[in-house]
Amino acid sequence: MNTSTRRMGILAVLGSALCFGTTGTTQQLGVPDISPLAVGAARLLCGSLFLFAFAYIQRSQRGSIRMSRRDLLICGFGVAGYQLTFFSAVHITGIAISTVTALGSVPTFSAIVAYLVMGEKPSKSWYLGTSVTILGIILVGTANGIAEFKPLGILLASIAGFGFAVFNVVSRKSLAAGAQDIWLTATSFGVAALITVPFLFAQNPEWILTSKGGLSVLWLGLVPTAIGYFLFTSGLKKIDSSTAATVVLAEPATATILAAVVIGESLVLQSYLGIAIVAAGILYISRAKP
Repeated sequence: MNTSTRRMGILAVLGSALCFGTTGTTQQLGVPDISPLAVGAARLLCGSLFLFAFAYIQRSQRGSIRMSRRDLLICGFGVAGYQLTFFSAVHITGIAISTVTALGSVPTFSAIVAYLVMGEKPSKSWYLGTSVTILGIILVGTANGIAEFKPLGILLASIAGFGFAVFNVVSRKSLAAGAQDIWLTATSFGVAALITVPFLFAQNPEWILTSKGGLSVLWLGLVPTAIGYFLFTSGLKKIDSSTAATVVLAEPATATILAAVVIGESLVLQSYLGIAIVAAGILYISRAKP
């Protein structure tokens, strides 16, 4: 793998993190009073439809390699588990700490799962870059105090991180075998949507037919789901799972900046420091030799 290909992969994953970072702001602006489980289920359903549309457009490039049914189910449950446990964690312990815990645990879980499943060993630069980046998101997530810390929320957020890590590693395994990225992502999210569709009725689904509800679901389905995961899996073909899991930690920094700019939440000095440290960690990873 040459350096330019690796950097293209890192940029793709970084782009996915920027898309993921719009989720919280979109939810708070459009559907703040709707059950998080219902919003998550609607997001997966809409996102999977967009992904299948993307896959249809690129059907000529699909090839003959398919993800095995076993790996497909594992990826689907990983995505569904992330959605349900993360939104539940947010409900219990708040956005900042839930995001920090979930995404902060992803690199560690990804490294463990990648070693067990694929025999990947993280490079020495990964340990330093990941440590720096996790320090940054801890500073971002705790900038306004830790009064909302609740053990159950932390546990659910950690399970969410594990679910994302499983999708990260198992999908990369299939990509390495030659599976098409968009078809792999679409089918994984299709399975996740089927698993979570009962949660769509956690609240009367009529909210989807309102202007704010409909636009929110369309944005959540298209940008942080369809486009975000398309970029993420595209990047996975060019970099290892551990590096991808570290670069995607740009999401909480993105979410924090958007919350300040769009919603008007105040940023303290610790927030800026944390964002700068996250950027430094990702930059170090991107510049390190493969």
